[in-house]
Amino acid sequence: MKIDIEKNCPFNSVHTPSGDVVLSSRSRLARNLEGFPFVNRATASDCIEVTSLLHTLTKPTNDSTTLEWVNMEELDSITTELFVERHLVSSTLAHASHPRAIAVGPELSRSVMVNEEDHIRIQSIRPGLQLHETLEDVKALDSQIEEIISYAFDDQLGFLTACPTNVGTGARFSAMLHLPGLRIINDLQRVHNACEDLSLAIRGYRGEGSGTVADLFQVSNQVTLGSTQQDLCKVLADDFLPPVIEWERKARDFIVDKQKSKLDDQTFRSLGVLQNARLLTAEEAMQCLGNIRLGVCMQLVDSISVQKINQLMIELHPAHIKHKYGIELTDEEVQHCRATLIRNSFQT
Repeated sequence: MKIDIEKNCPFNSVHTPSGDVVLSSRSRLARNLEGFPFVNRATASDCIEVTSLLHTLTKPTNDSTTLEWVNMEELDSITTELFVERHLVSSTLAHASHPRAIAVGPELSRSVMVNEEDHIRIQSIRPGLQLHETLEDVKALDSQIEEIISYAFDDQLGFLTACPTNVGTGARFSAMLHLPGLRIINDLQRVHNACEDLSLAIRGYRGEGSGTVADLFQVSNQVTLGSTQQDLCKVLADDFLPPVIEWERKARDFIVDKQKSKLDDQTFRSLGVLQNARLLTAEEAMQCLGNIRLGVCMQLVDSISVQKINQLMIELHPAHIKHKYGIELTDEEVQHCRATLIRNSFQT
């Protein structure tokens, strides 16, 4: 697959509803094929048969919805990690040894993972608050797949999945949030309380088990059984996110009103680092970009767009750097190229 990391980045779209707070929205459906053992119990021949059945998803059509089929074992290690960094595939799929594949849309936001934890993981990612739109994306792919195979389904339990926590709808909805204002005024506990009240999970930038980077948080539903896909989506998109967005915006306004010197210093100190550094770790670059992003949203900086920062937050990761500048790079060379990439981006 030819990946254009400049153009095909759903995180830097101009159309980003509530994009000052919500970086991206994701919907994901877990499905398994009827009559096949789950992937963790499957043989290599089982996995090959599953991929063969699903390969017809990518038959050519006359519209732009065609997916491209990629056998994961045919990818080099850098491209595989680039897929992980782009959130197209999970680390589980990337590092497995059994036959597996991905069907991916040309815009690199819709994908179907084949033989991950479940036979099928359908997902869509869109910029900003577009959870209902991502749900429509995955529902369309879900219907397309059901035309060629039968799902493992129980009248009482719903869709059967390898992990019991996904049984029922098999649906996970998540949003990536930037909450520096609430962190600065020490009011993040309000978000944690809201998550607990609505049975939502809040995690770090890289998901379960990860720490907080650049004030980025991933929030998703924990319950999949006993509710419809639409209801689960609504809890996150309509019940949780609007008040959290309002809290974060009010926190930012308070900081501008009461702590503007602190905000100015944080913004322009971080900008100075990125405009002058010759070596940058991913963690330092992410934190500085997060600080600048807040300054851009509060109109302290007008020479840099939020979209550019969103894209850099993807492109600064190691596999993206190696894909752009050369595969055979040492860790220090990756840091040097990262600093060059960001410095040059701020000059254009």
